[in-house]
Amino acid sequence: MITIRIADLPIGIDNRYSYLTELCRDYLTDEEPLFTVRASDEELREESRISGIKNAGCLESTVVYRAIARKLPDYDALVFHGAVLAMDGGAYAFTAKSGTGKTTHLRLWLSEFGDEVHILNGDKPILRYIDGTLFAAGTPWRGKENYGRCEKMPLAAITFLSRGEKNTMTPTSPGDALFSFFGQIFMPEDEGAAQKTLTLTERILADTRLYRLTCNMDPEAAHVARRALSEKDGI
Repeated sequence: MITIRIADLPIGIDNRYSYLTELCRDYLTDEEPLFTVRASDEELREESRISGIKNAGCLESTVVYRAIARKLPDYDALVFHGAVLAMDGGAYAFTAKSGTGKTTHLRLWLSEFGDEVHILNGDKPILRYIDGTLFAAGTPWRGKENYGRCEKMPLAAITFLSRGEKNTMTPTSPGDALFSFFGQIFMPEDEGAAQKTLTLTERILADTRLYRLTCNMDPEAAHVARRALSEKDGI
C-alpha cells in the first residue's frame, strides 16, 4: 500500500507489486488519501488479454492509472494524452494521434532552446482546476521515454499537432478543437463521471488558448511554434 500525491491530490494505491512503488517514488507522500484504488484479478487478466502485456507490474500500473482516471472528474480533473512543455513558469500542451511525431517535436524544443524549456510530462499528464486556475500536472505515467517531473504549472495553451511539409501555427476555436480534444482524454464509463468530464472539457477549451500546428521535423518547427505561443504571453 502506497500513497502518492499528483495534481495536489493524495491518492492511495493498494498495490501488489514493487513496480508501482518504484514508478511512483518521486510522488510518494504520508498524507491521508482522498480515495484508494487497486487492480482486481479480473481486471489484470482482461488488460493482459487486450494489451498483450505479460509483466505483472506493468499490467497493474496500467489498470491502476485507469482507476485513478475514473475518480478524477470528482476533483475537477482529467487524464490527458499528450505532452506538456514547461517554459517561463507556464505549461504548454501538445497532442496528436499516436505516430504523428509529438515526441520528436518536443525533442526539437529541447535541442533548440536547451535549459529554457523542459518536459513536465511526456505522455499522460493530469489537467486540473485548482482554485479556479487550470493546471497541468506531472504524473508517474510519462511514456516510454520517461520525460517528466513531479510538478504542476498553469496551463497556457493546447496545441494540436499534425504532419505537413510546411511549418504553420494558427489559432483555433473550442468548436473546432472539440473532436480532437475528446480523442485525447480518458472518458469514464460511469454516466455521472462522464457528464462531469464533458462539462470539464467545455470549460478547459473555453479557458485555454488553442492552436493547430502543421509541421515537419526540421528545427524551424519548434521556432514557429514558440513564436506563435510567445506573441500573447510576452515570452
